Amino acid sequence: MPASPTTRDVFVSKFNRGLAVALWVIVALLFVTTVLNDTTWADRALALVPTAFGVVLGWVALWRPRLTVDDDGIEVVNVFHTVRVPWAALVHVDTRFALTLVTPRRKIAVWAAPAPGRAGVALARRQNQRHGRVVPDTGDGNRRAGDLLSTASGDAAYLIRHRWDELRERGAIELGTADTTRVPVTLHWASIALLAATAVGGWFAIAAR
Repeated sequence: MPASPTTRDVFVSKFNRGLAVALWVIVALLFVTTVLNDTTWADRALALVPTAFGVVLGWVALWRPRLTVDDDGIEVVNVFHTVRVPWAALVHVDTRFALTLVTPRRKIAVWAAPAPGRAGVALARRQNQRHGRVVPDTGDGNRRAGDLLSTASGDAAYLIRHRWDELRERGAIELGTADTTRVPVTLHWASIALLAATAVGGWFAIAAR
């Protein structure tokens, strides 16, 4: 569905979120099994630490990453940082290995929108043929498998390119300023510290058993 130029579109990976739920279920089952088998409160308390690591890992690496597109620019929430890309700084959208936003000073790979593997490409092509869809035109004459609709990279790339084209047609993007437009990056210090702490603590908790 075409993105409206007046709306805020949020893209997340349903596959990654499914993996997050699966991880949390496994972690919960392991925790329950450990608690039932341990006889001391100390051992049960130690089991909380690796459990916390699994919960944090699922949230940081699989559930939280997302892509947000609005009239001001593109916000990319990856595992360890968030990048805000103003439209004026964007020069190219690539999907070779993952959806990647190219600016004059850096390339931002979108964790939530990886390019499909062979199985994903075959499935997307069958779905597109069934619905009479073709690989969207990227504007530069190049079309990759990662541009296929019904794939994470292709769907996210379409959202960006469609909004980008509409804004340029409306004259809403200042041209010729890509080299001087700032692209802010915010590190997720709290998440990094929590992930590191639970990973180290989990290792010691397992070693102490």
